[in-house]
Amino acid sequence: MGTHSFTLPLPESIAWRTPLALLDRNGALYPDKLALVAPSLAPTGEARLTYGALARRVDQAAAALREAGLASGDHLGILMTNTAAAEYVTTALGAMRAGAIVVPLNARFALPELCAAIADMECTFLVHEASHDAAAGHLAEAFPALSGRVIRIGVDGDWAARLDRARVRPEEFPRVQENDVADILLTSGTTGRPKGVMLTHANAVATGIAVAGALSLGPEDTYQSPFPLFTSSGFHFNIMATLWAGATLVIEPAVDVEATLARMTRERTTVYCAVPAIYIFMLDAFDPGRHDVSAMRVFDYGGAPMAREVIRRLAEAFPHVELRQTYGLTEAGPTGTFLAGRDALRKIGSVGMGMPLCTVDVARPDGSRADDDEMGELVMRGPAVSQGYYKNPKATAATFHDGWLWTGDYGRRDAEGYLYYMDRRKDVIIRGGFNITSTEVENAIFEHPGVKEVAVVGIPHQKLGEDLCAFIVPKTSNPATDELSAFVAERIADFKVPRRWIFVSELPRNPTGKIQKHLLRARAELQLGINAGSGGSGSVDRT
Repeated sequence: MGTHSFTLPLPESIAWRTPLALLDRNGALYPDKLALVAPSLAPTGEARLTYGALARRVDQAAAALREAGLASGDHLGILMTNTAAAEYVTTALGAMRAGAIVVPLNARFALPELCAAIADMECTFLVHEASHDAAAGHLAEAFPALSGRVIRIGVDGDWAARLDRARVRPEEFPRVQENDVADILLTSGTTGRPKGVMLTHANAVATGIAVAGALSLGPEDTYQSPFPLFTSSGFHFNIMATLWAGATLVIEPAVDVEATLARMTRERTTVYCAVPAIYIFMLDAFDPGRHDVSAMRVFDYGGAPMAREVIRRLAEAFPHVELRQTYGLTEAGPTGTFLAGRDALRKIGSVGMGMPLCTVDVARPDGSRADDDEMGELVMRGPAVSQGYYKNPKATAATFHDGWLWTGDYGRRDAEGYLYYMDRRKDVIIRGGFNITSTEVENAIFEHPGVKEVAVVGIPHQKLGEDLCAFIVPKTSNPATDELSAFVAERIADFKVPRRWIFVSELPRNPTGKIQKHLLRARAELQLGINAGSGGSGSVDRT
C-alpha cells in the first residue's frame, strides 16, 4: 500500500504550527471571547476564561513552573482529574510553553500502575491535586528524579500565589518547534502495560485541524464534552480542536447525564461529544420541559461502536440535531474518520471517510489494499499520526510499518468508499471456523426492547475453538434467554447467536467509556466454570 512515511508534515499553508501559536493567535483575534468553561479548584468551583485571560494564565503557569525548576525537555507528569480541569489545561499548556513534554497520568491508576508509568515515561516533574497527595508522596520517595520537583495544586496550597507573583518574560521562554515532542499520551493498556504515544506540536495542530473539520467547529461554537483530560480524547481531540477553531470549550467534571443536560441548557451548547453509552442514558433522562437543547446542532459519538438502534432513537428524539460518528485512536492524534449527519441513517453502521488531513484505508495482512467489502485491517497515514511509542522500538515496528499506522481494528470499505468498523482484531470470534464480529451480534441483540446495553465476547470451547457469550444490562427485568435467542436468530445467522447469556447491572468501562472486554471474558470463564469440555446453553447471573 505504498512506501510513504506514516507521519507526514503539516501542509506549508498552515501558518500556526504549534498549539501555543494557536493560543497566541486566538488571544490576539478574540481576546474577549469565552475560551474555557471548566471545573476549578478555586472557591467558585468553576473558571470562565476568555482567550486573552487563558493566554495570560498559560504564560504565568510557564513562568511559575520554570521558577520551580522545570527545564526544557523535562517530562512533566500530571496527576489530576476534570474536577480541576481549568488548572489542568493551564498547567499543561504552560509546561509546553516552558519547553517541557507533558505526560497525562491516568488518575484512576492504582499506585503500582502509577509507578510503572512514571518509570516508563521517565517523568522528572509531577503536578497533582490534593486528592492524590498520598500517591504523590509515595512517588516522590520512590523516584529520586522527582525529589523536590512535585507541585501540589489546590485551594489550600500556594500554587495560585506562585502564579500571581511569577515574572513573565516571554523572551526567556524556549523557542518551541513544530517537530518537538509536545506530549506522551498513554494507551489504555487493556492488553498489557500502557505504551507512551509520542505526539509532536505539529501532530497536535494536525489533530485540531482534523477534528474541527470533522465536527465543522467554528469560532461561534460552544463545544461540550465529558472526556477525562488524561485521555487522548480529552487532551487532544477536545482541546486542540477548539484551539484551532477558536471555539468555546466546556469541560464536564464527570459523567452525570442530568448535569450534562442542565449544562447544555445553561451554556447554549452547539456541539456535544461523548461515548455511545452517555447517549443511551441521555435518551432516558431528556425532558423537553426542563432541558432546552435548541442551540444544539451536532451530537458526535466516538470511542466505541454506536448501536444502530440508538442512532435511530436519537434521530427521532432530536430531529434538529445532526448526528455524526467519529473513529480514531491515540496513535493518530486521535484522528481517523467521520460520518456526516447526511449519511447517519443512509450509511448507518459506517464510520465514514477520512477526516481532513487523514488517509484511512483497509489492508490485507501482506500490506496490499483490500477489495471493496473485504474484511481487512484499518490503516492510517497523515500529519497527526504519532512518531511511535516512547522507548519501545519493538511495539513501534509492529504498529507502524509499510508506510502506515496499523490500527489493530478490522473493517471494510464499501463501493462508495465508506468505511465500516467491524471489531478489534483481538475481539473477532472464530467459532467452528467462522469469523464473527462482536459488533454485528451486539447490534442484533440491542434491537430487543428489553435490552439497555450489551457486550459480546468470545469464550473458549473445546470443539468449536470459541463460543459466544453475551453480557446484557436489561432495561427492567431480565428477558428470558430462549426468547433472546429466538429474537436474535431472526436477524443474524444461527452460528452467530450466543449460547451463553449473563445479566449484569453495568458493563466495565475504561475512563473514555470503552467497554473492557478482557474483564468480561475473564468473568465469563470464571463464572460459567468453562473448561475443556464445556459447551452448554444459557446461563444467567442475577446479581
